[in-house]
Amino acid sequence: MKKIKKISIMLALFTVFLPSLSYAEAVTGKEYQAVIKTAHNYFNGAANGDQALLSKAFDLEFGDVKMITVNKDTADETIKVVPLKEFAGYFKKATKDTWVANILSVDIVDDKMAMVKLDFNTPKTHYIDYLVMYKRDSEWRIINKTFIAKKK
Repeated sequence: MKKIKKISIMLALFTVFLPSLSYAEAVTGKEYQAVIKTAHNYFNGAANGDQALLSKAFDLEFGDVKMITVNKDTADETIKVVPLKEFAGYFKKATKDTWVANILSVDIVDDKMAMVKLDFNTPKTHYIDYLVMYKRDSEWRIINKTFIAKKK
């Protein structure tokens, strides 16, 4: 009888707590998926020359790209800043090469800001991108892309 009582109590506790577990909804999980989708829109838009995908990924109003440039004559390094609106225009047509990307990390702060580290390979170049995003008007957009490129 005691064993049946213990099972009944455990079953009652399980029944009480199960609905709260089964209905738990992780808001950050949705945000994580939205951030990942934005990173994929950027990568696929660039690889396929798809301006519509790039405009979904980039904040064309406020975003920019920062890249290291080296003066061929002096070997001095500087940082070049290109608005994302201009940068998106570099990708007018699909690449004929195979590009592969892997997301290395995602950091989301207060469901308003995110940073994605993206490892991205083409047959000629290996890139590491840092994509900083803001959620504005309920949409995640890349506001800054900073990267390192190594020729293969």
